[in-house]
Amino acid sequence: MAMTPDQDRERSEKIRIILDQEVQDGKDLADDARKMAAFLLRERKEYLPGDVQQQVRFEVLLGAEQVFSTIDFLVSLNGRPAMIIKCAAGSLSSRERQAVAAARVFSSPPPPVAVVADPLTAVVLNTADGKTIGEGFGAIPIRSQLLEILAASPAAPFSPERIEKEKRILLAFDAIQCHVPQGGDGGVTIGEPET
Repeated sequence: MAMTPDQDRERSEKIRIILDQEVQDGKDLADDARKMAAFLLRERKEYLPGDVQQQVRFEVLLGAEQVFSTIDFLVSLNGRPAMIIKCAAGSLSSRERQAVAAARVFSSPPPPVAVVADPLTAVVLNTADGKTIGEGFGAIPIRSQLLEILAASPAAPFSPERIEKEKRILLAFDAIQCHVPQGGDGGVTIGEPET
């Protein structure tokens, strides 16, 4: 039995309401992850306000196209990017590659540590090889540990060909919006956000 136009409109409206709620739930979870990361960096990991930038927007040039991506948190020590944190609402394993690509594209040489976090846990990754360094909020390095990692990390950039591949990976993840938002300040500020 076919639906009447009124039934079809009503069904479409119900689906839109459900999808809108999914998007809002994703935004709320990502904001919670940002709040947790901000608290950890400030209160538990010994970073100074000047070490951390929040909501860093950066340019990604791919051929003739100019687009922008964001990093939720950038930790810089001794004038060098040392760690990025991307916050997510969904499965962290599906966002690990995005965090590594963001770190590799962000600067040359890249920060040696990339983190992906949700409100409940985090995965800490080695930017050079993409392998997991640790899991859980406790695995996020404190300031003194990150200084050691930075000192031991070679300042070697990736090849231009590799960076082009990383840009494509990053932009593909950025394009997948689903209900995992990109951006939003989560209501927490550490240091000065980049404008």
